[in-house]
Amino acid sequence: MSDGRRRKSRNRSQDAPHQDRWILSYADFITLLFAFFVALYSISLKEAGNEKVLSETLNGVFDAVQKSIKPINIGQPVATQPESERLLEVAPAEQSEAENPPGEVEGKSPLYDALNKSINSQFPVLQSSGQVSITEDANWITLDMKSSLVFDQGDFELTNEAVALMIVVSSILRSYPAPILVLGNTDDLPTNSTRIPSNWHLSSLRAASVVDELTYRGMDPKLLAPIGFSSENPQVRNSNDFARAQNRRVTLKISKRQADNLYDYLFN
Repeated sequence: MSDGRRRKSRNRSQDAPHQDRWILSYADFITLLFAFFVALYSISLKEAGNEKVLSETLNGVFDAVQKSIKPINIGQPVATQPESERLLEVAPAEQSEAENPPGEVEGKSPLYDALNKSINSQFPVLQSSGQVSITEDANWITLDMKSSLVFDQGDFELTNEAVALMIVVSSILRSYPAPILVLGNTDDLPTNSTRIPSNWHLSSLRAASVVDELTYRGMDPKLLAPIGFSSENPQVRNSNDFARAQNRRVTLKISKRQADNLYDYLFN
């Protein structure tokens, strides 16, 4: 009789659901409780006036909580970042990369050398301060100008500095006629202007202002076209004011292929 009861008790214990699941919930509870007490400690730091320590502490706490409740990935991990993430990542260049920036080619073209020499002689601090950059690849010479140099905030009229720069640039480009795309780019903040309803308008107007100035300085209008990209072609993430300043720019894409006019170059 006692053996039968023993067997029945053993069978019940085997059929019962697993009793250790509470450990997972308990672990999450302990993690959240830890976060709660650290948050209380952070509030005491705020009352003491230490805002920086408060911010770092709270960021660490909430990062830790998120890591504790995120599901574990199953399957083969991805070794590299998606292409879109890589393009928008901001990181300081290594010394070897700085000597040979990505996209540049050895054996600079005469136009690249002429632009680089003229801009450095007439405006010696523009490239060193990052307001202007010139790069070259197999197909294009790219002249990037930060909007803070070319335009006042929220405006599309060229500044005096920009006009002076366009005079120098156009004098070089007239000697090397080639198709040129003028690209306007903004950040992701709204324009907040009744005169300029959107960043599409602003980027297009800024590109058109540069084209107007270049044609006024004697360049062939058949070789020029303004294009506005709004905030849809950022160089870096629009995560802070510094990053947004990098994205507000006007770019001259100068083809290294000759053509009689830009329309035939693009569409024929």
